[in-house]
Amino acid sequence: MKAFGFAFLAALCGATSVAAASPAGDIAGTWECRLPGIQYHGKPPILYVADSAGDPSQVTIEVDGFAREIYGRSEISPDQGGWGKVKPAQGQEFMIRPETGAKLRTAAMGLRLSESKGDYQCLRLPPPGVALPPLTPPSPGAENAPGTLSVPAPDSRDVPPSDAPGEAPPVKKEE
Repeated sequence: MKAFGFAFLAALCGATSVAAASPAGDIAGTWECRLPGIQYHGKPPILYVADSAGDPSQVTIEVDGFAREIYGRSEISPDQGGWGKVKPAQGQEFMIRPETGAKLRTAAMGLRLSESKGDYQCLRLPPPGVALPPLTPPSPGAENAPGTLSVPAPDSRDVPPSDAPGEAPPVKKEE
């Protein structure tokens, strides 16, 4: 029984090391990508990545909003500096680099196209139907984060009630 348990753990560790060797599992999802300094009015470019069944070095890719057409089953191979080279079935090759760090709250990735003026910064969007956690109001006396405004609750403002528009102030009659 111990031999079976050890063999199972060895097989499990072997499978995870293969998956860890390829970033395919790390990048599956929908990514919103932006070039620094560019204002996107409406909709920024989107990268869709889906795992391919069976082969951890392959994914299915589609893009929306980029100036080029890239889609289909794609092979990912490691490249220099932590970048991965993506060879799509249709369209030009491009580079990706998953960002790692303990301070990242949202999964992030760099995307480099050969003809772009810089690297896209991509953030993974939540899956459809997943509710985001509600924003909690700050506790009384808490300071705002730098660069944010404090808006008091409507009933806590010391503003005297104003006269209704269109009404004249009452007139005193002299007797």
